[in-house]
This record gives sequence, structure tokens and C-alpha cells, in this order.
Amino acid sequence: MKTVQKLIPVSLYDIPGLEAWLEEQANQGLFPTHLGSWATFEDTGVPGTRFRLEPWGKMGDEPPPEQRDLYRQAGWEYKAIICRPYVLFYTTDPDAVELYTDWESRGLSLKRLEKETRICSGLWIARWAILAAAILLFLILPRESHDVQPVSFASLSLMLLMLFHPAILLFLFWGALAFRCWQRDRIALKNTCRALKAGLAPSPSPGPSRVIVREQLLILILIPILLIGLTLLNAENRGDLAVPVEEFSRPYVALQELEQVELISSREVFGDSPFYKGENEGINHFSFLAPMWYEVSQDELEAAEGSHEDSSHDPQGGKYRYSPSLDMTYFRLILPALAKPVARAQLNEYRLVNLWWEYKEVDVPGLDFVILATAQDEPWQMAAIGKGSKVAVFRYAGVERLEEHLDLLSEMVC
Repeated sequence: MKTVQKLIPVSLYDIPGLEAWLEEQANQGLFPTHLGSWATFEDTGVPGTRFRLEPWGKMGDEPPPEQRDLYRQAGWEYKAIICRPYVLFYTTDPDAVELYTDWESRGLSLKRLEKETRICSGLWIARWAILAAAILLFLILPRESHDVQPVSFASLSLMLLMLFHPAILLFLFWGALAFRCWQRDRIALKNTCRALKAGLAPSPSPGPSRVIVREQLLILILIPILLIGLTLLNAENRGDLAVPVEEFSRPYVALQELEQVELISSREVFGDSPFYKGENEGINHFSFLAPMWYEVSQDELEAAEGSHEDSSHDPQGGKYRYSPSLDMTYFRLILPALAKPVARAQLNEYRLVNLWWEYKEVDVPGLDFVILATAQDEPWQMAAIGKGSKVAVFRYAGVERLEEHLDLLSEMVC
């Protein structure tokens, strides 16, 4: 027995059109065993077979024996449920009477299917409403319950860059395409039910459509691509795509260039312990609004011998070895107007939420903006520098003053 699979060229809810198409396949010797994203046939079809799709409940249910016996007496055989909305009845007898004697009773038989489509439409709307609400709450609510300096919508610009990630755009496109197909199916069923309930014949089916076939093919092709893209996006956000900073090829400001003492990487001291994951690594991000977007983290220690049971930013012969750190995020944006909003958003991402930060802007010739931030009574500092479409944002912990190293930091955008 040979199995054949075909994309369905009519709406799954265009019942007259779907029945007519199945009959065309029977004339080619094919009998349906499944209808869904595509149709599956066996080569047991008998030319002249008529099909009637009977709406039924959930997957796994069957029509009651009384209904099957009644239809069998009328010359119609029960196949089984071949997709969620329908069970299939068929006949090879050209004299078999129709299952419904009038259009109104046929319309009543579709009542359950019509109800299910309304529920599905509500679920579509609810899903997108929940997603929109979740994004809004993410932008409004503080990142942490103990955030001492919360700023609503501070991450809006970064959220915009993330929305233009290839995987996110692909997901939105796939969702819009699937919703368009669903709306077409829903409208086709709604129009059919309206006519039948009024005792009228349903509107003629538009018949097979190449547009429907292309849309279904595109949806199927996009599914594995989308899964791969979302998997990579998740790995990117988790930092699984990061590489050791020594192997990172993008330009960055080396922490050693800021410091007055000789430094060595924390990897040399602590090894590749999972406890230090995320240190001394570089990672690329992807967005159509930011063709170049990457982060580099550096955590190093003073090369001089000493205890490193803990870390300290005091290099003056204290109890612990001096261990400065420098994190940097670089953006090259498509729209220069986004430069300053993105810089402020990244500063907010770098902000340690349990500290109070003071911000100031300084004028530097040749640069569009320089924003400096310091945490009160703490060694943490931040700086955001922008020129044209280029932005570099830094977070530093150590004894040096970023304000005194603006010439070095500004090389990233010049």
C-alpha cells in the first residue's frame, strides 16, 4: 500500500471545497487517512467516491453507534476522525441519499464546530494580549524588589533592539502568517454557517488556490528554522555562545590599559570554574537595528603575590589581592537617533540595583555625548560615550577614574 502526502489547496473550513477536492483525489485513486497541515492518502481510492465531512468533538471521540448505523443504512460508511474538526463519511454508491435533507439542518450540524472556532479566536487574542501585558510589565516594574532607583521604561530602547532580533522577527512573521490563515478559515466557516442557518445554499467554494498552498508550505518550512533560531536566541541570552576574551575578535578596551599595576586574568588564578562563568568573555548579539552589538567582560587580579580568598578594590597592600573589573557593551546602530536612548538603557542594565547612582553629562569635543555615573561610597563607575551611530557603554570597578580616561574610552566610537 502506497502513501501519498499533499498540501491542501483549500481552506480546511471550506467544507464544500474540501469535499470536492477529496473527490478529485479519489478519482485519481487516492483515499484520505489524515487532514491537517497537509493531507495523507493511501492508494485505495475508488473513482466516483463521494465524501462528507461531519463536524465532531475533540480528538479521540467517535459518533455514537446510532448515528453510524443510520448513515450506513443510507449508504454511507464511517472512516474515522481524520483531523480535529471532522469525522469522515464516504460512499461509492451513486444512488446514496444525502446525509441532510435541507440546508438548515446542515447548518445546525456545524454549531459545535462554529463554537470551537470562536473559542480558538478568543485564545489567539488572549495569547497576544498576555504577551503585550508581559512586555509592558517588564518595562514598568522594577527589575528587583530591592531596586533603590527604579526607572520605568528604562529598557525600552534595548527592548526595541531585541524585537529586531532575526529569531523574534521570524516568530512574529510566522505568527502573523498563521493568524492570517486562521482568519481566512474562520471567515469561510462563518459565511457558510450564516447561509445554512438561513436555509440557503452556502456560497460556492473558490476552489483550489496556489496562494493557500504557498502559505502552508511557507509555514511548514519556517517551523524548523524558527525552532533553531529560538534555540540560538536562548543560548545567546544564557551566555552559552560566549567565547574567552582572548579569542574574541571584536575591538574592546583592555582593562590593563586603565590600570597602573600589572594584571593577570582571573582564569589564570581560578581556572575555568563554573562559579566564574561570564567573566573574561565576549559575546555577540544580533539585531537588524544594530548590525554590530557585542559585550565584553574582564575580571582580572593584580599579578603581585597575595591572598585571593576574596576580592577587593584596594591595591594599597590590603588583606586581599586587588581585583578590578571592566564590562563593555558596544553598539553600531542603523538609526543614529537611537544612540543616546540605547546608551541610557544600557547604563540602566549595568546599574547595580542596590546602589544609588549619580549621573552627569560632560561635553567632550568630537563626541555627541558622554554620560558618567558613580555609585556613592563605592568603587563602581559607569560611562556611556556616543558619536553618530556608535555607542560604547562601560561599567568599571577599581581605583582609576573613568573621567580621566575618556581619550582611551572614546577610541571605541571614533
